[in-house]
Amino acid sequence: MGGTDDPSVGEALITFLLIGGAGVAIPAAVVLPTIGLGIWLAHRLRARKSR
Repeated sequence: MGGTDDPSVGEALITFLLIGGAGVAIPAAVVLPTIGLGIWLAHRLRARKSR
């Protein structure tokens, strides 16, 4: 590495991909279980009403 503080293009790309990946993965990890829970609850309530 040279004496400059500028990150190389490769490092910038990797950092961008990591931040972008986290920006997609973290909301997905929150939203998908919430959707699954909503579907499961709706299914349970519907099954209970039909009895």
